[in-house]
Amino acid sequence: MIYISLGSNLGNKLQNLRNAVKEIEKECLRNINLSIVLETEAILKQHSPNEWNNLFLNMIISGDTDLSPKDLLIKLKEIESKLGRKKDEQRWAPRIIDLDILLYKDYEINTGNLIIPHPELKNRPFFQHLLSLMGFNQFKSINNLNSFKKSFVLNPELVGIVNITDDSFSDGGKFYAPENAIKQVLSLVSDGASVIDIGAQSTRPGAVMKSTENEINALRPVLDEIKHLDLEISIDTFREEVVEWLLKNYKISWINDVKCSFNDKTLNLIRENHCKICVMHSLTVPADPNHTIPQHLDPIDVILEWGTTIIDKLQKIGFTNDKIIVDPGIGFGKIAYQNIEILQRVSELKALSVMFMIGHSRKGYINAFTNYLASERDIETVAVSNIIEGHVDYLRVHDVAHHMRSFVIQKSFK
Repeated sequence: MIYISLGSNLGNKLQNLRNAVKEIEKECLRNINLSIVLETEAILKQHSPNEWNNLFLNMIISGDTDLSPKDLLIKLKEIESKLGRKKDEQRWAPRIIDLDILLYKDYEINTGNLIIPHPELKNRPFFQHLLSLMGFNQFKSINNLNSFKKSFVLNPELVGIVNITDDSFSDGGKFYAPENAIKQVLSLVSDGASVIDIGAQSTRPGAVMKSTENEINALRPVLDEIKHLDLEISIDTFREEVVEWLLKNYKISWINDVKCSFNDKTLNLIRENHCKICVMHSLTVPADPNHTIPQHLDPIDVILEWGTTIIDKLQKIGFTNDKIIVDPGIGFGKIAYQNIEILQRVSELKALSVMFMIGHSRKGYINAFTNYLASERDIETVAVSNIIEGHVDYLRVHDVAHHMRSFVIQKSFK
């Protein structure tokens, strides 16, 4: 078994690790196993610049390989370079990605530029801790439980919700003020959100439709403040004028389209800006509890038929499958039992062969099981997420922190 360490303390750190895992699996290892991700203090030489003192994310990937230790090291250095690490950067400087061979079977190697086991392994309690959690026995007698600050998982990816509205069903305008919305963005990123989904128009049942101008005015101060951050920003909107304004003024990663009514001009604009598009199944926006999928129809069949049509349209526009995300629209045009059935059978939606996002957080179907207000349904949301996480690419949730805490435990006991 080969164990490779991965570290990042520059840019979008979780995404850097994801990118590295994909390259390692493609180029180096098979039968891979991933550790959880630990946030640790940067290890620096004395008198290092203050700006180097960035928190690190560290993890380990294990697997088998046909590469020799020397060839494996060469591949890892090629991956570092491909992902943006500069060859001439100072050794202790912040880095996009850092890859090292920790252990290679039971080999002991010392050829100058390659030492196995890695010579710093004895000085890195967080790597000892991760190896122990992965079943490696050598360090299990050492107490390394206090070797990290936070913990994360790479997958599923979490989409953190920020509602810049005064009438949200889930948080009642808590983040309507720009300064509160900005704080929430930063909090969700710190908690491990991969994508921040920002919306300035409520789509709850009975929501009042704002003007385009009001929607833009709500988005502008928040986007101006976070535009320098290295993160994926999704905008939840169904207005073509808003999309045009967004893509002209900001770097947006996703457009989250809850109506699926954009004209070809807008869809082409989204594609030309290299954005992903998330399309959600809905019958009405705002959601109307009196307008739902007919009871004699299978809700999965309805979504598959709709999804096939919308994906075909997007492909003809020029979107590739890696830029298309489908959301079955929990809470939109479905009664509670249909929402529950979709969640129970969510794996069947993979037949569409694109990425999937589930937006089930705090929604009304939960009242089939417990009788709590929307803002109090995070425990139930996490429970559902744990059940469906292996079948989806993204989970769109309000409470990222507790999702991460739950997934870390789940990952560690698998």
